[in-house]
Amino acid sequence: MTTLLKVLRFLGPISLFFSFFVGLPSYLLSLYGGQADSLLGYILFWGLIYSLVIFFTLRRTKFNYTPRDGFIITFVSWFLVSIIAAIPFISFGMSPSDAFFEAVSGLTTTGSTSISNLSILPDYMLMYRQLLQWAGGVGLVIIVIAIIPAVSGGVKVLQAETSGFAEKSFSPRLQETARSLLKFYLAITLLCALSYWLVGMTVFESFAHSFSTVSIGGFSIYNDNFGHFNNQAVEIVAVVFMLLSATNFGLHFISIIKRSLKYYRENDEFKFFKFIVIFSILMSVLILFFRENLSFSESLRYGVFQTVSIITTTGFTLVPLNDLGPVMPFYIFIISFIGACSGSFGGGMKVWRVFMLLKIGFNNITKLMHPNAVHITKISGEKVASSQIEAVFSFVAIYITFFLVFLFILLFQGIDFYSAFSGTAAAINNLGPGLGEFTHDYSTLSAVGKYTLAFAMIVGRLELFGVLILFFPSFWKN
Repeated sequence: MTTLLKVLRFLGPISLFFSFFVGLPSYLLSLYGGQADSLLGYILFWGLIYSLVIFFTLRRTKFNYTPRDGFIITFVSWFLVSIIAAIPFISFGMSPSDAFFEAVSGLTTTGSTSISNLSILPDYMLMYRQLLQWAGGVGLVIIVIAIIPAVSGGVKVLQAETSGFAEKSFSPRLQETARSLLKFYLAITLLCALSYWLVGMTVFESFAHSFSTVSIGGFSIYNDNFGHFNNQAVEIVAVVFMLLSATNFGLHFISIIKRSLKYYRENDEFKFFKFIVIFSILMSVLILFFRENLSFSESLRYGVFQTVSIITTTGFTLVPLNDLGPVMPFYIFIISFIGACSGSFGGGMKVWRVFMLLKIGFNNITKLMHPNAVHITKISGEKVASSQIEAVFSFVAIYITFFLVFLFILLFQGIDFYSAFSGTAAAINNLGPGLGEFTHDYSTLSAVGKYTLAFAMIVGRLELFGVLILFFPSFWKN
């Protein structure tokens, strides 16, 4: 009972945030369009009522919180909010599996869709999808503000929720840092929307796509995604903000505060990320030019946009990825496993983990050549603790295990390997579009397959450990 009260307590501010930033704008848009959505109104109303009830009843209740409570609250919050977020989709005739898949895809900033024709949705529902991604991207901030300060050992919960957010990015006062992060998130969203508008998007299109760009979500309001615009200036803006959002926000903070770019130059993770992006773009352009026989301008255009989109795990597309041949899309899908930087809203294993594995690998090779030499693994000038190394190897092992399990479930349902591989990768890396059967959408996937990939999205969003720990019996012992 005590654990239940703790969960109910923290669902209050989360419900308030969801109601205010997702429910309210969508409902106002439905009113503006002359088709007031009563269901959205009910969700908004009861969300606000619940928040007020919690505020006046449990807000001042004293509980003894543990890290276990933090993990439970985080997982339950994501699961329950996903169920609530799915309800408006059901009202448009979508099956429970389709609606849940769409809601989870939005909140986890994955960008996969089970809707084959977006034109069936009115403008306010299209905006609702975009806002789900924006709210999901900033979900870590809400966790920090609402949960972490009350939980003993909360940094461990924070690490599970924030995709390896570098501890140095935070001030000693987590709530203060969270509020600063939220302000920065709002500012970069507005800047992105303004940039889209200046290069030709309407106000509605600008805000809709800024929500999914900054959150690295990948949803669009059009069936043909960014191909709808056929505007290279729009594509350049998207590339710039995808790269900004895939970079450690802690680096942005300190660079702005200190008014210096040296922090980017001195950060090993960022330098490695920059190398991956440049190298991958070069390879993509060469593949498209020499193997697919596209013109150089087309190769450059598609190579840059699609490579950045997939590597940052955003998932925007100019054309269906299958149209670019079998080699280049599969290549960037493999690279997407690396993912974005720590402290960003991107998915994947994270650049710092891959960089650390490579550093350890090169050190071990050097040890073979010089067995008596002392080799210390350092990143950005600081020694990497053995516990961090163990954690990285454990993460990769568990990551591969989860991936293979989800892949097997899809293969067991008769899906071809190419499609199943891409669908699983897209889900666990919070990427979005797939290849083969899933190059357009996931509407053909069975209900079991959709629930499987929805769970994979949550697993990817919570960084594996945050979910896996819940299945250990020792975790539930008092």
